[in-house]
Amino acid sequence: MAKFKNLIFAVLLILLFVEVLIVFPKKLEHDDDAQVQARVELQEKRKKELETLGKDPNEKQSTAEQKMGGVHLVESQKGQRDWELFSESAEGSQGSGNWKLKKVRVFFYNKEKVEFTATGDEGTIDSNSKDLNIKGNVVTRSENGYVFKTPAISYSAVKRLIESPEDVYMEGPADKTGAGMTVKGRSMQVLVDQSKMLIKEKVSATKPMKDGKRFEIVADGAEFSGKSNLARFLGAVRMNYDGMRLEGPEASFLYDKGANLLSSISILGGVKVSDEDKFATADVVNLDLLTNKYVFKGKPKVIQNNDELSGEEIIFLDGGKKVKVERVRAKMENKEK
Repeated sequence: MAKFKNLIFAVLLILLFVEVLIVFPKKLEHDDDAQVQARVELQEKRKKELETLGKDPNEKQSTAEQKMGGVHLVESQKGQRDWELFSESAEGSQGSGNWKLKKVRVFFYNKEKVEFTATGDEGTIDSNSKDLNIKGNVVTRSENGYVFKTPAISYSAVKRLIESPEDVYMEGPADKTGAGMTVKGRSMQVLVDQSKMLIKEKVSATKPMKDGKRFEIVADGAEFSGKSNLARFLGAVRMNYDGMRLEGPEASFLYDKGANLLSSISILGGVKVSDEDKFATADVVNLDLLTNKYVFKGKPKVIQNNDELSGEEIIFLDGGKKVKVERVRAKMENKEK
């Protein structure tokens, strides 16, 4: 009986060795094959997903998309603030260096003071160059009251320059002589460090006055100051005012700082002035709006009814109703009696 039990034990032991040495490795081999197949299928699925998104399936996808709300960023150059940005939200990735913004407001600084403010519906920021783009109902404001409206702007951090190559509409600050100047043109530039605003093409402008008169100006370009209300029109300037037509290469609108009013206009570089019965030329013409006096300097000449009047300086008083000539030289037409 004991020998029979030993025989059964030996058989069971042999079967156990067969299971361990032969059957179990085969089972492990089949299990490994199944796991490898599962991994291959998962990789193929991921590859198809990346191709659908337009991405390279061989590129390492190591950067994760991020979204943030209530964004506030400050950028500095040479120890001073360059710009300060607020946005409702931002979306992007650390690896790409580009961020998309919603509802943007940016303050541009000059010597630690806010010089210009820009707002828009959307924007982007390059976290490497610190350059900005803003689009959608973009409004750029100077601290002294000029407002520029454009479809989009871009900002170069290296140049400290705001630009828009598109159409621009500007509203100037009001003053005691009337509402602010309005300007239409194309191609805007804002030089932050110089606190200067330029409209470089196809400028047309109006400036209403309280007495019902108005200036209408056409020019190649215009320049405005963020420090004062000075406005300059440049290149083939043509201006109408109170029945007069004035033409010259450059015209400057000068404001009285203390009184906040448009005090005078200076046209330079060879000026032509005409109205219903007079034609005049001079190197410089100054319109003194406070005294209603027009001063012609630099080889001034007035022609009226074929009579020519010249001198060192010609002054029109009461808006042109009276004429005063310094060192007069007159050439009268001979008329038959």
